Amino acid sequence: QINSCESQNDAIVCAGIRSTPGYTVSGAGLTLCARHSLVHPNGVGDLQKGERYCNIDFIVLSALKGLKLPRVIITYDIGCQWSKNLQKHIKMCLLN
Repeated sequence: QINSCESQNDAIVCAGIRSTPGYTVSGAGLTLCARHSLVHPNGVGDLQKGERYCNIDFIVLSALKGLKLPRVIITYDIGCQWSKNLQKHIKMCLLN
């Protein structure tokens, strides 16, 4: 996907990295309760080869699965880019 964000966050700058010498994991993604700063169950995952959207999709959707919340607010440093295909990714996850 072509980067349309004007952000210079490290996630955007390093998104094209295909391999990091000596490492199989390049970071971690996690979901937190904003009120209590607790990590959600099933809300942590490794990121391989940079920050790929499929990893973040899986982490977020796994954390939200089964929750009945009136509203969910997601903040993410490259959310403007990530959210473009989120609805499509949610539908694909629901089918699987």
